[in-house]
Amino acid sequence: MPLTDLLKNKLLIAKHYPGFTEQDMNMWPFWQFEENIKLINELHEEEKKEHDKQQSEQQKSMPNMNPSNYMNQMGNMQNNFKSPKF
Repeated sequence: MPLTDLLKNKLLIAKHYPGFTEQDMNMWPFWQFEENIKLINELHEEEKKEHDKQQSEQQKSMPNMNPSNYMNQMGNMQNNFKSPKF
């Protein structure tokens, strides 16, 4: 169906920006609708990049939660203790 992309874009605008209704969008000239779609896509990409950046920074600050890593550290700690001599 040739109008599927147009409907999809209208639904995405209505979802992300609840103030806009389909009736409002129908009153826009087509060139304005296309420009708004481009701007919304750019904003979405910027938000996604910022979100990915924040996630990567958060993962860098989190310690490694690998259980085998803990066991290796415990083994190293055990080797550091010297047995008492009687």
